[in-house]
Amino acid sequence: MSDFDFSAAQTKIIAINKIVETCAEPVKEKAFELLFKLVFDGPAAGKHSKPPTPEKTKTDDSEKRETPAAHEMVKLPGNVLAFLRRHSVQPETLDKLFMLDQTPHLPVYKIDASTTSKAQLQKVLMILLENAILSGSFKAPYKEIRASCKEVGLYDGNFNKTLKGNAGLFKGAVTTDKINDDAELELTGDGQTRLAELIVELTKTV
Repeated sequence: MSDFDFSAAQTKIIAINKIVETCAEPVKEKAFELLFKLVFDGPAAGKHSKPPTPEKTKTDDSEKRETPAAHEMVKLPGNVLAFLRRHSVQPETLDKLFMLDQTPHLPVYKIDASTTSKAQLQKVLMILLENAILSGSFKAPYKEIRASCKEVGLYDGNFNKTLKGNAGLFKGAVTTDKINDDAELELTGDGQTRLAELIVELTKTV
């Protein structure tokens, strides 16, 4: 009891009594008990100590641990998951290529622009990947693909030649000798393999 602060305790009791005096007679005794308990209960009663720091709850910690990655916030279509598994590509790799928690999924990859034809092919493959993430199919209308390449400055007089030269990667709109403007461009099995290789290439430069 030697370190008990009697002066502080007396001040608190005086304050309690003042509050109690404002209460109705029938509840004064109960009010005093409640206030006394509130002020003096606890291991630090009578001392001027800092209030204990609230302990982190398990919920707080689990929320931090369980904050989902971007690819987990977006439900990837089965075809995309199968593609990733088939080519041993981890789903979280897509987080390095697109801002999947944004709509539309903003691309953050950087294609190799040292050769225009190479950049054109890479962009077409990535457009088809993005479309697969959105729709589940590795295909898109040729006109939309061409328009997207124009927007980023990758469309020129050799664009169709580039696609024809890689016709084995595609089916639908592109063959070795012609382009069907009104058809869809879709990846073949070889095209998906090339896309998987490209994903690995691009994640190394992010």
